[in-house]
Amino acid sequence: MLKLVAFDLDGTIADTLHDLAASVNAPLAALGLPTYPADDYRYFVGNGADNLIHTVLGENDAPERFEQVKSGFQAYYAAHTIDHTAPYEGIAALLDSLKECGLMTAVISNKPDAYVPVILDALYPDHRFDLAHGQLPQYPRKPAPDALIAAMETLHVSPDETLYVGDSNVDVVFAHAAGVRVCGVEWGFRGRDELIEAGADFIAADADELLAIIKNN
Repeated sequence: MLKLVAFDLDGTIADTLHDLAASVNAPLAALGLPTYPADDYRYFVGNGADNLIHTVLGENDAPERFEQVKSGFQAYYAAHTIDHTAPYEGIAALLDSLKECGLMTAVISNKPDAYVPVILDALYPDHRFDLAHGQLPQYPRKPAPDALIAAMETLHVSPDETLYVGDSNVDVVFAHAAGVRVCGVEWGFRGRDELIEAGADFIAADADELLAIIKNN
């Protein structure tokens, strides 16, 4: 029986795409570098901020330019973290249902840690996660499983008692490396085909289907 449902953040319980895109495009534009449509960022995010910046720089990547874009991104995103960020439909009610069922909830993200409480407090002010953090220096970023393994140890649950919920192949690899089953969500940044190819154990089309999967496991 499940005791813990752990979530990815971006593309899973928070639609952060437009704020992320704007926050990277701003320093790129300031340097006279190419910017990208927001939709392109669906495929750029998920592996941490450093990888995001290396990706958008492409052939323009160089140490000094990387640092300029990274510092510009951090400054812009700190001021505009939740301008357009929103919860996905049905997630607030899902979280209420999980608490009513006595299940613990967690968030483990590759997003820089400082932004995680800002987003969760804005989107889900009435829900208390049992554990929630972004990328921390003591753990390698996902898909390395260390952060999920540590979360299970902290919350005293086994892999069999845990389900991870995410929207990308990174999330599937992350959870499976920790011995945890994964439910992919179709509404996220990457879509159903990527989740199938990555080997997600379950795939939910909406929050109601996700709740049914959780209750049946």
